[in-house]
Amino acid sequence: MTTIIDSGFFRKNWSVPALEKVFSDEGRIQSWLDVEAALARVQGRLGVIPADAAQEIDAHCKVEKIDLQLFKETLAKTGHMIMPVLKCVQAACPGKLGEFVHFGATTQDIMDTGEILQIRQASRYILKETLRLEKAILDKAKKFQYTVMAGRTHGQQGLPITMGFKFATWAAELRRDIERIKAFPDRVFVLMLFGAVGTKAGYGSRAAETVEGVARELGLKQLPICWATSRDVLAEYLTTLGILAGTIGRIANEVIACSTSEVGELREPMSSTTVGSSTMPHKRNPASCETIVAQCRIVQSYAYLGMQTQISEHERDPRMWRIDLVDIPNASMLAARAVTATADVVEGLEIDERNIERNLNLLGGLLLSEAVMLVLGKRIGKNTAHHLLHELALDQSDDKTFIERLHDCKQVTDVLTHEEIDAIFDYSKYLGSATEDVDAVVEYCTRLAQTDPVPEEF
Repeated sequence: MTTIIDSGFFRKNWSVPALEKVFSDEGRIQSWLDVEAALARVQGRLGVIPADAAQEIDAHCKVEKIDLQLFKETLAKTGHMIMPVLKCVQAACPGKLGEFVHFGATTQDIMDTGEILQIRQASRYILKETLRLEKAILDKAKKFQYTVMAGRTHGQQGLPITMGFKFATWAAELRRDIERIKAFPDRVFVLMLFGAVGTKAGYGSRAAETVEGVARELGLKQLPICWATSRDVLAEYLTTLGILAGTIGRIANEVIACSTSEVGELREPMSSTTVGSSTMPHKRNPASCETIVAQCRIVQSYAYLGMQTQISEHERDPRMWRIDLVDIPNASMLAARAVTATADVVEGLEIDERNIERNLNLLGGLLLSEAVMLVLGKRIGKNTAHHLLHELALDQSDDKTFIERLHDCKQVTDVLTHEEIDAIFDYSKYLGSATEDVDAVVEYCTRLAQTDPVPEEF
């Protein structure tokens, strides 16, 4: 245990048990054995290898049936990752029947396809948790559809929006991530079974039937030509995780921004036993969201690393798939943990409507300066109105509010009555399409969800 992900003490916040099994030593070896077993079954049916050999190989391609100590010793001697698999299966099978394992295949056939099987398992979990997160966000969007709050740009209050509108922007982005994940079966869940240089020569005259059969056995798609050095398949997986990480990282970061003492509109859930600070007893630090943001940035760095593997040489280049031994499991684990933690945060999110209302009135009406400008602009010209209101807004000579300054400004009252000025300052009447947009996002997500796969069968 050398990293935070597999730490006996700290892994709870950095990994998920479901994927720990997938990417463990046993999980990785089993993914390779699954490919070898499928290949043997197909070749046995086609008569490429003896039927009894295929039966024995299939029966012994289970990690609990092979000698892992022999695997470890063979790996140490050969320095080769697949030779130990072959030796263990051969040793487990009676007589010489194990000799027919891996018939015509090459190492990368087994390693890449095994990795795809791991990716598929990881994707099932990630999709399930992303759908849970989407539901939690949509529930909040509908609940707070009409809760008016300050919208912010450049870190400053800008115009009024609704809390539901903010949630809806999260949901719409997340749904686009879900649609990207849903495309994996066509371009990511694909078979690698092309032999030494990608021509399938080792599979002999039954090559096409062999590849087709193994693809069917494993539930993977066939590609028309070898992708051994065309790493866009794995780069797409990692970049999709990177984009998803950007979405959930933004959500977590927004919770942090809205939970500062000065804002206090959102708070991540916190148990009674959680300690915020070792020195300041009053602190309620957004520790979960801070961890999520850190994890998402790391996942995005792996997306970049995945794209680096696309630059390779000739028909086989082990330099890049050795990178995948690191980036695929780590990115998968961290993305899975981050999306699970974000779903937990959103489900338990605390929303302080008193602080939302307080902040809405914090600037004494400045939040509606655009609305005033557009009304006033019809009387004196938009640019003239902008210049005048800019001066009034920045005036620090007294403690008057923006509304009071408007009442006192002759250039304004020459064209607008006090009643007309006051009528502008109703936040609920200057929301644009905010509330309608929530309905549009709910419809958008609901419509696309009709083609969502069952995660367990994805």
